Amino acid sequence: MSKLLSETEKTTIIDQNGSRQENILNILLALQEASAGGYVDQETIALVAKKLSTTETKVFEIASFYSMIETKPQAAYVLEVCNSAPCHFTKSDEVSGWLEAELGVKRGEPTSDGLFSFRFTPCVGACDVGPVIKVKDAVYGDLSRDKVKELIQNLKKSK
Repeated sequence: MSKLLSETEKTTIIDQNGSRQENILNILLALQEASAGGYVDQETIALVAKKLSTTETKVFEIASFYSMIETKPQAAYVLEVCNSAPCHFTKSDEVSGWLEAELGVKRGEPTSDGLFSFRFTPCVGACDVGPVIKVKDAVYGDLSRDKVKELIQNLKKSK
């Protein structure tokens, strides 16, 4: 994920995901996953619209409606704090506070090195181990302040 995708690479991803309007969400997710900044830019939205014979407005509406599609560059690690009812009762707000203190940024802001940001997200399906943080496809549960610090340190080491 270190370089920008070429139009040919983007077209390949569009083709691999069905090249049909009913697949726009899956196409956008695949393009976002492959992008260097973890987001779908205006140029990519225009290409999807062109390839699927639809309007840029329709593609942008879909991209901006779904919370899992980002239209701005993202940090390398976006820590998603589940704030569903079960996680709320197991102190997801405290987790947010721990992250703010540990990272030195407010929710939604990237760290100065671009490595981390955090945000709330709806249920990730791990209610039995709340509160939880999701990072990419991994879910970390039964969190304490020390576990949050350890997670951040491990992610820094793996970069």
